[in-house]
Amino acid sequence: MNKPFFSVVIPFYNKENSLEACIKSLLTQDFPKDDYEIIAVNNNSTDSSLAILNKYPSIKLLHEKIQNPYTARNRGILNASGKFIIFTDADTEAPKNWLLNIYNVINKNNYDILIGWYTPRRNIKLLEMHSLLVSERIKRAIKENSPSMITACAANLIIKKDVFEKEGLFLDNSNSEDMYFTIRCMIKGYRIGFEDNIAIKRNDIDSIGIFMLKNFIYGCSNTLDIKHKSSFTGKLKYVFITIRVIFKYFPLGAGLLLFTLSYFFGYILSKFRLLSGKSLSNLIYKYTLFTNYLKK
Repeated sequence: MNKPFFSVVIPFYNKENSLEACIKSLLTQDFPKDDYEIIAVNNNSTDSSLAILNKYPSIKLLHEKIQNPYTARNRGILNASGKFIIFTDADTEAPKNWLLNIYNVINKNNYDILIGWYTPRRNIKLLEMHSLLVSERIKRAIKENSPSMITACAANLIIKKDVFEKEGLFLDNSNSEDMYFTIRCMIKGYRIGFEDNIAIKRNDIDSIGIFMLKNFIYGCSNTLDIKHKSSFTGKLKYVFITIRVIFKYFPLGAGLLLFTLSYFFGYILSKFRLLSGKSLSNLIYKYTLFTNYLKK
């Protein structure tokens, strides 16, 4: 049997309310079934997530006891057979042409890494504006070859398997290792692309409040990374981009300022050790429980 072209890796922890929709969207792709495999990595779920997975024997089910999404993703990487590994999350849904579009873009451009994007569960103008801001940031980073401005989303990220063989696996000391891994690869000269029209739906983002909480958590955890720090120039460029977008869409842009402040508030708390690593872990855990509760 030929090896699949894609390995889709999904870490999950207590996602009984969204996991099945994710799985069904992946099993009904307009892409040859033999050309992709689905790997689900259980990260100590205590709800009915495992029972849901057991209904789909074609999915490769793995278990990771260390409670960390990147450790779970690493488990998937080590067991993947595909030439490219696609990362998504258990609270996403992929359109039918998702894999086909990824395949066409990769083949046309010979990328080592392809950054996809997402749409929130609900159409909220402020969230759409934030997406435009981050998209502009990524496009500028690639165009100017500016690693300090790049970001990525582990809910829709495609990486050639031999990149991991050369560079090692994800680190587990940050909540944004998808971004930091991409930064390190850009510095080393890997071919990186971004397609904001290759998007999946993120069911975990369905309100402004949840997104602000998520932004706060990112701000906290991004101070913990020990392998890469964004340069001052890169941070300054992103600030200018943000200010320009805020003024362009004012007064709605004022809401975008709240998103930015929620990130920096978390960053400052963690930077000056006003929030411990254990407190951050508890916050991420409670965030997961909170978003699950909202979907019941």
